[in-house]
Amino acid sequence: MEWLMFVIGGAAIGIISGFFGVGGGIILTPVLLVLDYEPTQAIILSLMLTLGSTVTGTLSHMKMKNVNIRSACSLGLFGVIGTVSTVPFVHWLEKINGASTVISVVYIIILSWFASQFLNNSQSVRKERRKSWIPLIGLFTGVLSSLMGVSGGFVMTPLLTKKVGIDLNRAIGTSIAAASIIVISGIGSYVYGGAEMDYRHGLLLIVGALIGTPFGIINLKKFSKIMVKEMLAVFYVVVALSVVFKMLSLTMLSLGLLLSAVGLFFIVLFYNKASRLL
Repeated sequence: MEWLMFVIGGAAIGIISGFFGVGGGIILTPVLLVLDYEPTQAIILSLMLTLGSTVTGTLSHMKMKNVNIRSACSLGLFGVIGTVSTVPFVHWLEKINGASTVISVVYIIILSWFASQFLNNSQSVRKERRKSWIPLIGLFTGVLSSLMGVSGGFVMTPLLTKKVGIDLNRAIGTSIAAASIIVISGIGSYVYGGAEMDYRHGLLLIVGALIGTPFGIINLKKFSKIMVKEMLAVFYVVVALSVVFKMLSLTMLSLGLLLSAVGLFFIVLFYNKASRLL
């Protein structure tokens, strides 16, 4: 029964990942931390799940011509530099028992900031269209990927739309493609650094992600860009709040909030699909 739960969990997160272009680790890492996994174990499992969703997502978005291959390669290259340089720092934090706290604080700050950017309708929407931002975005994403166990899509997608001027759907596809490179380097860096990998659970999560991600991508085009941004902003707020509750030792409230948000997302998804069939 345990294996089924990991496959179902991977599939559910894969659907969310394909829809928002956020990789999946942004959900799984907080959940695993709430379930008292060691920080490095939580990060590696999240990266393994993310690998499944990003590879599948990349292939699907390439078929839909949503990937700027040149930008994705540049993002991935600088992301690898950020990833490799951050892994030793995470190992050091774990030795002094500070990894969980630092990761949680980073989650709260980053997610809150991006949520405010999406929800603030009065913000400037000027697109700078400066490709010089791409190396910086890739480097920043790589650092966050190793620190938080994420693909970094939740950072790349909004930054590519705001700083580089890429269309939202194309930004999502390009982010997922770049994330595949970053995630592979992250997993390799942790293994090379001596971290233990839970191959069994990791592979089950990957299988689930491979099943769920294409479904999320297909449903993306059925929603308006404004609605996708608003849904993603709310999701960021919920994850940030769940991390706050975890830090306050309100474990069940934290986990319940995350599961409720996931459940609400699927209700919206299936309601939209049902309304189109009627």
